[in-house]
Amino acid sequence: MTHSPLLMLGVLLVSGLLLSLLASRFKLPRIAAYAIAGLLWSEDLLGGVFGFEITEWSHQLTTVALAIIAYTIGGSVTIEQLRRLGKVITFCTLGETMGAMVTVGLAVYFYQPNVDGSVWVIAIVLAVLAASTAPAATVAVIHQYRAKGPLTTTLLGVVALDDAIGVIFFSLMLVLVTSASLADSMMNSGIEIIGGIVVGAIIGWILAYLGHRVRDQRFILPMVLGALFLSQGLAEVWHLSPLLTAMAIGFSARSVFPSGGERLFAPIEYLEELVFIIFFALAGAHFKLSVFLQGVDLVIIYIFARVIGKMIGIRVAAKLSHAPESVTKYLGFAVIPQAGIAIGLALSLFNYPDLQDIALLVLNIILASTLIYEVLGPLATRYAIVKAGETTQS
Repeated sequence: MTHSPLLMLGVLLVSGLLLSLLASRFKLPRIAAYAIAGLLWSEDLLGGVFGFEITEWSHQLTTVALAIIAYTIGGSVTIEQLRRLGKVITFCTLGETMGAMVTVGLAVYFYQPNVDGSVWVIAIVLAVLAASTAPAATVAVIHQYRAKGPLTTTLLGVVALDDAIGVIFFSLMLVLVTSASLADSMMNSGIEIIGGIVVGAIIGWILAYLGHRVRDQRFILPMVLGALFLSQGLAEVWHLSPLLTAMAIGFSARSVFPSGGERLFAPIEYLEELVFIIFFALAGAHFKLSVFLQGVDLVIIYIFARVIGKMIGIRVAAKLSHAPESVTKYLGFAVIPQAGIAIGLALSLFNYPDLQDIALLVLNIILASTLIYEVLGPLATRYAIVKAGETTQS
């Protein structure tokens, strides 16, 4: 028995909303509720009973959702903000991202898991996915406890940058693992990454130009979505990085049109929760118990290696940049949360034929670890700001 994709999407949205209301009542992360809603309709559970087939039609939705998220990430970092970010924030961002990638990559590679697909490819993919942090969870804890101080300032700067770095490394990884040779890899890298940035910057400039002159606010959202759809189509036709293209649009639009930049991003904020529901529900729907059980050892390795890598990377980078003691000692705890962008990037692996044999395993690893991070991560962030003495609430 098969069903319409619209029916399946409606079921996922309604299920996600209902479970999120239940999660809010018990003060649990909404993101986890969305993923669980999707998991309930996976092939091994209700999806198998009712004949739901998610993977056949989820590609385009995933592409659009990723473009919207990448656009907002690009728009969250302006040239002026980059100028104000000090050496400490820059060093700590590089330290925690590189630390996580190195430890996860080495741990998985030397563990040599007995799974289908190349071990080094799995190690590289998981290493790159380990880089990002969940800014929403981090910011929510900071606001809840009214945190203020050097640790909090550094933390906000780090989470604003590491998702962008994670997307860039993910794009580099895709070029590396899907190329036949080093020469091909370097050539494809230049075209895919530089071309994506250039095309995105041009579209972003045009979007800013039009946004500055269109007075009717009702046209802003169609303009932004049209620019994103156009960019993703061009990226697909010209073999550019769709993520970097969308990020470049956001960065360019915000930089060219700073005085009215909110006009170009405020309408997208209304779509964010819808994007998150679609994102996490679709990701949860891809969950397969047999694949998870096959890689449960990798889930454990990924979780511990990522946390250890981020803490070591932060400590080394903080000392090298002469950061305040509170940053050196506690920032590592505050960058543990991981959610949206990691799951979205893992979900996008299904779009690449060369990664089909590992995509499901990687997604299940990221899903399982995210559910754990979404519970423990905010607690770790709270611990950090409390121990640093930067909150007025206990």
